[in-house]
Amino acid sequence: MAPAAGAQVGWFGFLVPDGPAARVLSLHVQENDEVEPPDAEPSDDEPPARAPAPGATPAEADEERRYAVLPGVELAPAVEQKVAEIASAYFRRTGKELVVTSGTRDPARQAEAMHELFRHGADVLGLYKDKTAAREIKSAYEEGRSAEHPPEAMIAALERVIRAQIDRGVFISAHLREGAVDIRNRDMTPAEKRAFLEGVDEVGGVFALEESRPPHYHLQID
Repeated sequence: MAPAAGAQVGWFGFLVPDGPAARVLSLHVQENDEVEPPDAEPSDDEPPARAPAPGATPAEADEERRYAVLPGVELAPAVEQKVAEIASAYFRRTGKELVVTSGTRDPARQAEAMHELFRHGADVLGLYKDKTAAREIKSAYEEGRSAEHPPEAMIAALERVIRAQIDRGVFISAHLREGAVDIRNRDMTPAEKRAFLEGVDEVGGVFALEESRPPHYHLQID
């Protein structure tokens, strides 16, 4: 999908590391306004909650926790374990901790996130592996746009499609299956990004997708 004239364009970078997983796939997404998607991070005056390392005692937790979680974000145990391992690898390389900005999503939040992708002109069919499911959701969005429905009605329509897909055992996103997590990277230097991806490679079993709005790494857990 070609971006509109004059629109600013961001990049999606998809990394599948060597070893368990290096291909790089870059995807354009338009950034036409200042509205961030529903998983956008709160203001910096709302501090993230520190998350204990899985299985750690209270005394060990203070020493071993290398990541924090934004308020309201939930992580499945398997995802939390991977995050803890990646955060430890990142801390060894940089001396810095990670911040988790999104975890498990229900259909309503997934509909909101996809509505924002459509609205900003993202190549949604290129972002999702299940093209049939993505086309169903895109069709609902286009119908709502053609009928000039308000955003709330369009999001509700997307949610109905996503729920119907789940009922058939189809999950458009790993966030819906408790198999994905987003990590803040807006404050990472290029060297720190490399250190993060090295940590992902070291841990294994994780796909890392760099997204630009808001800046973060989407991690999909095998």
